[in-house]
Amino acid sequence: MAAEPVGDPGQPAAAPDALVAPTVGEPVDGDLSRELEDLAHRAWPPLRERRLGGWVLRESAGSSRRGNSVWARGDVGDIAGALNAVGEFYATAGLPPTLQITPVSLPADIHEALDVAGFDDTGPTDVCVADLEEIRERLAAGPTGHVPVGAGGSPSADADGHRAILLDTVGDVWLDVAGQVLATFAGQRAGTLGVLANLTVPAAYVLCVLDGVPVAVGRGTVDGDWLGIYSMATVPAARGRGAAHAVLARLAAWAAEAGASRAYLQVEQTSTAARRLYAAIGFRPVYRYSYRRLHTAAAPGVSG
Repeated sequence: MAAEPVGDPGQPAAAPDALVAPTVGEPVDGDLSRELEDLAHRAWPPLRERRLGGWVLRESAGSSRRGNSVWARGDVGDIAGALNAVGEFYATAGLPPTLQITPVSLPADIHEALDVAGFDDTGPTDVCVADLEEIRERLAAGPTGHVPVGAGGSPSADADGHRAILLDTVGDVWLDVAGQVLATFAGQRAGTLGVLANLTVPAAYVLCVLDGVPVAVGRGTVDGDWLGIYSMATVPAARGRGAAHAVLARLAAWAAEAGASRAYLQVEQTSTAARRLYAAIGFRPVYRYSYRRLHTAAAPGVSG
């Protein structure tokens, strides 16, 4: 809401989206980038992990690219030897060797080593941040006016009839809606549920109902003063009608009550509609990551 990239896939942009895409050459805030990757690791904990020097090898039964890729957070002494160990680790799991690469990934020559080894480059994704109060103000102002929340957090309908219901855990209805849009909750559901069961930070799930029909979902975590927004999904028939706004407003209200003051999310470069929505409510990009994957004849692909 992937962990994964947030929002519906949308249509691929013909060119980088100026509303959200980072300016080429824009300096990266290394400390903030490392903090956000730490937050994301706790918000989407792998089922299994192995430390390899400064790298973390993650495996989650094929559920999501983040959960089944190397977090290159620190240095390794011998990168060629480390890549061989990565290949063996993922071969045992029946998965393609994959590394998640950010601007602060180490060692410094990791891109060159992956190029030489034949790893492709896929899934460019922006990590964006915003002030939580600004998000709430912008959501209250549009697109259809205030999204109210009743006393004690009970759901009430907005002007277009959306009811955003806050849940403590995933249920069948939430999963059914998510599974219509997100592969992590469809064919990869078993692994995803295992990941969610491993959470050690507070989490909430929102189900949006329109005219009595469940149409959208989202997931949030609160970690310190950060709200992490994940698993945003709207069924195709309900897109463009404000359901995502209702979900985001409910997550933001929950997080504010829990003491959060900032928010982050991940959005794929090709998710045009989601990118425009997030830019409109105050999100700005901090850095971009992608996945470097080595194709093997026996390993299946992993989405999310």
